[in-house]
Amino acid sequence: MRRSIVPYVLALVFLTLLPAELVRAERPVAAKLLPDQTLVYLSARSVPDLIQAFSETSMGRITRDEQIRPFVGHLYGSVAEAYTQIEERVGLPLDALLRLPQGELCLAIVGREQGAPEVIMLFDVGDSNAQAATLLERLDDELLGAEASREVENIGDVQLDIYEFPGRQRRLVVFQKDGTVVFSSNAELSKQVLDVWGGDDELVTLSENRKFKTIMSRCGGSKDEEPHITFYADPFELAKRVTRGNFAAQAGMATAAGLGIDGVSGVGASVVFATDEFDGVIHAHVLLETPREGVIKMLALESGDTTPEPWVPTDVASYTTLHWNIDETLEELTQLYDVFRGENAWQIEIVDRVSDELGIEFESEILEQIEGRATMLTWMEPPARLNSQATLVAIKVKNPQQAQMALGRVADQFVDRMTRQTYGGMTYFELQIGRRRRDGNADEAVTRVPDPCLAVIGDYLMASDSSKLLKQVVLTKSDASRTLANDLEYKLIASKIKRQAGGSKVGMVTFRRPEEGFRALYQMATSQAIRQRLDGGAETNPVFRALSGALNENPLPPFSVVAQYLAPGGGMLTNDSTGFHYTGFTLRRD
Repeated sequence: MRRSIVPYVLALVFLTLLPAELVRAERPVAAKLLPDQTLVYLSARSVPDLIQAFSETSMGRITRDEQIRPFVGHLYGSVAEAYTQIEERVGLPLDALLRLPQGELCLAIVGREQGAPEVIMLFDVGDSNAQAATLLERLDDELLGAEASREVENIGDVQLDIYEFPGRQRRLVVFQKDGTVVFSSNAELSKQVLDVWGGDDELVTLSENRKFKTIMSRCGGSKDEEPHITFYADPFELAKRVTRGNFAAQAGMATAAGLGIDGVSGVGASVVFATDEFDGVIHAHVLLETPREGVIKMLALESGDTTPEPWVPTDVASYTTLHWNIDETLEELTQLYDVFRGENAWQIEIVDRVSDELGIEFESEILEQIEGRATMLTWMEPPARLNSQATLVAIKVKNPQQAQMALGRVADQFVDRMTRQTYGGMTYFELQIGRRRRDGNADEAVTRVPDPCLAVIGDYLMASDSSKLLKQVVLTKSDASRTLANDLEYKLIASKIKRQAGGSKVGMVTFRRPEEGFRALYQMATSQAIRQRLDGGAETNPVFRALSGALNENPLPPFSVVAQYLAPGGGMLTNDSTGFHYTGFTLRRD
């Protein structure tokens, strides 16, 4: 059965990724058709609009560049060649398939009073009804050929084809109305959608759901910048519905509720591409119940200075810093642990045990020393390899000298796992735990061998999976011209964040430089070692074969051709009465 459906799944992927003419279907949007018990909702309001907007982003413009187009064209040719293997079964040539999407595409999971949630998908085909009918006829042949049975039911002038699968309780229900094809796993759900479509205003829809409305009010965008993609989910309710009838899973859900996780009422997001100022903008919102309890209360995000520390290198690929109330976090964590494990369990099972194992006073020398600011950065370690991205996490401490002494005593406890090293007058510790040793098994021309390390630099306790990145931090700290805080691109993004925030208190900011990631990809694509491995795998791997052929026949232009389209981006996280809200953006390069 799975093999029979694969060509149609691939066909739908083609429809969502490649261009078509724009003809909007005249029907209520999916949010006004789906029941208010919809638990997951993902919608592209118009596939052609989405594709057109994406083509105007940096990625779309790169693929249209005259010097890049031959390479992309070769890859597209490989995709078209692969499609010929399923074209006869699908029933449509590729060009006809690409003209099929002409409006909204929506996928949703809907809760029921009894039983597991159901799945439904709406797909606008506009005036391409004949092509859609051909596709559905071929699907019908495949399903019946796989021993599914079909029952036909007419609802007014709409025909429902209801497929039953042997030995399974699930169904596939298909109907077509007003230029829209609808697939669902439940006939009653399909009928309910048809009722609302026909004007029944007694049924409450998702658009009237309180949680959905609150989240979309924060993520819905402006009238001039309507989102191309919107998403909504009620994760805790979905988990409850999915685990019905499973005692162990329900017990786990009860535990999660006791931890306060049920305080997450809903999550949602929206994406807009190619505005006048931005390459793309994403809004995401986590809706929280009031008052916040348990784990949710532990997420005590606060506002504070977000200027990059003087040790952050200017050539980072990304930078994130945040502030939180560590005292509130630890207090709530202690209470939760003691509730589930017994009185004073946190002190006995965690604090005392860790203190004994590490040979330090864990509470006074570590936990109570945390200041409340944390920073994470990523950096592309040269030479470019598949896992070139290195990461460093730094936590601000109140007493750096005490933190250094505590780290030294831990090293004395584990002399076989922690090795002292020095660089630029700074002492750091290499960790042997959890890393692949340089024993010749790893192909270091293709993959980086992580070398995790710890250090106290300035007033931060740092952990990284790359000693090279740690050394870069040391060099930056001694040379102000190398720090991100003085970088013009960062200053530009910081000014945009400040404007986007308005009067909101920002607890976290991010900075991204896509150019660094693309540079690593470009260097890998032109690396002789990686090219040889692509050529070696081309015989057995069609993806490697397509990439190898495209690179061999269409050499890439200088990286500057790609870099001219790439602009930095950033984001911010705020904490208000409704929950956490994230706004992220990438600038548009003219």
